[in-house]
Amino acid sequence: MITFPMMPSVDVNVFLLIFIGIAGGTLSGFAGAGAAVIVMPALIILGFPAHYAVGTSLTWIMGNAVVGTFRHWKLGSVDIKLGLIIGAATMSGVEVGVRIINLVKDVGVVDEVVLSISMSVLFVVGIYILLECVKRKQHLDKLLKNNEEPPPSMRVSSLSRKLQNFNIPPILHFTKSEITISLWIILLLGFFTGMTMSILGVGGGLIIVPALVYLIGLPSFMAVGTSLFQTIFSAAYGSIRHTISGNVIIFSSFILLVASSLGVQFGALVTRYVRGLSMRFVLGISILIADMGVILKLLSVRFEKEATWLEIGSEVVTFSGIGLTMIMIIVMFIMSIRYRHGQYIPIWMKPLVAKRD
Repeated sequence: MITFPMMPSVDVNVFLLIFIGIAGGTLSGFAGAGAAVIVMPALIILGFPAHYAVGTSLTWIMGNAVVGTFRHWKLGSVDIKLGLIIGAATMSGVEVGVRIINLVKDVGVVDEVVLSISMSVLFVVGIYILLECVKRKQHLDKLLKNNEEPPPSMRVSSLSRKLQNFNIPPILHFTKSEITISLWIILLLGFFTGMTMSILGVGGGLIIVPALVYLIGLPSFMAVGTSLFQTIFSAAYGSIRHTISGNVIIFSSFILLVASSLGVQFGALVTRYVRGLSMRFVLGISILIADMGVILKLLSVRFEKEATWLEIGSEVVTFSGIGLTMIMIIVMFIMSIRYRHGQYIPIWMKPLVAKRD
């Protein structure tokens, strides 16, 4: 156990803190900075007050994004121009989010507010991602059943086509991502992302990765790398603002970062062996599991000592969910290696590991 001076009454299990860091880094490298979707709730469940969990998570995200971006840069999956514009746009949203957190902290309802918003956002995003993944997998299964080779990129949805045809100037072209879109759409996306990450202490990847894939039309591997890159700037700003507001425990962020630096390398590597569908599927599953833990934690906060089983249930769901996420990524990596070497893998796995999309 370890005790931090800013939380003298809370004993934190350092081994669970390291486990959270490794798993968060792995998911971050694999599915983008939205990995903090498991880190922030896990910190609250470990005993961190919500404002410390939010600020500490954002500080970890900043360092983790640097490590992840470097790995994705070498893999060629970062659009610098797009990332810089989104990163700049998120800062205004971050400022609004920090002010909201400080306001509810002063009122004394920060735990309830953060957990309630987290519960709603995680549910909507998680369900949407999984429904899209099921639909996409059914399409890939049909192609494989007819002995047709799926195209290397299955990325443009009807919604992204409509947004790309939204011709309010200035219109920007991004050569790396091969898209042309209005600057206003990117600015609105950045503002909403910044506000969300600052209130919930989650990486922009929770919003930005699905948005880049479904709204903008990027392939998943490019969305992950670009999300991590823009998060360096937005998370840095959010971290500074939360530090000024006294919401960051630096040493716990350092422990998380050291642990996650190992996982992020592996997570980024796996993205080169699986389809983007796999990244979205794992992210969707991890989001919904985290949401179940958040719901139980919110109920335990509301009922306080009257429902100890809710507190225990939130811990079991959250940490078993983190373990399940790690297992899914490792299994997909092993199956992809077997497939590339011509070895047997279950037929339902082929659309997930054959090629990236």
